[in-house]
Amino acid sequence: MMPPVSGNTALLLDIDGTLLDLARTPDRVRVPGELLRALEKLTHQLHGALAFVSGRSLESIDTLFAPFRPAAIGAHGGEIRGVQGDVTRIAPLPDSIREIFTGLAGHVPGLLLEDKKCAMALHYRLAPEARQVLMSAMEKHAKLFEAEKVRILDGKAVIEVQQLGIDKGSAVLKLARQKPFKGRTVLFGGDDTTDLDVFRILPRLGGRGFSVGRRFPGAEHVFETPRAVRQWLARLAEGGVR
Repeated sequence: MMPPVSGNTALLLDIDGTLLDLARTPDRVRVPGELLRALEKLTHQLHGALAFVSGRSLESIDTLFAPFRPAAIGAHGGEIRGVQGDVTRIAPLPDSIREIFTGLAGHVPGLLLEDKKCAMALHYRLAPEARQVLMSAMEKHAKLFEAEKVRILDGKAVIEVQQLGIDKGSAVLKLARQKPFKGRTVLFGGDDTTDLDVFRILPRLGGRGFSVGRRFPGAEHVFETPRAVRQWLARLAEGGVR
């Protein structure tokens, strides 16, 4: 059963695979006009308590949804923007880590490198056969990753590196302490393994969650597709949140 939404809800939403259908490359995804309108209405109805929780950088999020610019968590927690627009960012990755990912992107055909400064991602949707090469490289450099205190995230057709201790869950805890999110009931939606960090901390916030495509621990409802999520948000916005 879908968790209810009220005027006291804080709505936190992953983007790719949750709100938007996946594309062959991150820059090819499209934001339907009806989704944008629904998100704008819901943000107004919730008095600003709507935020994106994404692996994308804040710059990428803003480009995708312009002119809509809500509170947001970017780079899997590496960037946090409050409702007033104030942004906190962690330090960039060490050069030794950046060289590994840049080198892989330059030598393995079909890879797309996404540089978020505080994190880097190698997308292999255009070259699925590259996954084994990437996993071997991650294993080869495991000791360096440990020494540099970074972790490897294995997502949907993407391998990403990020600093230890930084994840979507810890970022949501920080955002939940800010107005207008503070004191509200969190409702989070996600679809990938990187969203597990949020589902794990929902009980600490008294929050609830839904997943897309498959059920995750902590998800009370499963939408089959992002399109189903968009339809639900459109109905919610049209009916009004009180």
